[in-house]
Amino acid sequence: MTTSFRDLERVCKALGLKGIPKTNGMLWKGFVKGKFVRIMIHKHSGGKDVPTGTFNCYLKELGFSTAQEYNEFLNSI
Repeated sequence: MTTSFRDLERVCKALGLKGIPKTNGMLWKGFVKGKFVRIMIHKHSGGKDVPTGTFNCYLKELGFSTAQEYNEFLNSI
């Protein structure tokens, strides 16, 4: 399963992470389930898919145990 960077931004917003503009894009940071998270999304990557390894890393950081759980959350927002 893959997701676009645009969808990843929607999830970050829904989880309450704060977007901080940076030179190369947007840095999303905040606490998810008591753990501090930082996710960088570059300016021109909105419609592109997140690479599989990066996606799996972000899933764990955002507190999702499976891609299906992430997808269900994404569909609910």
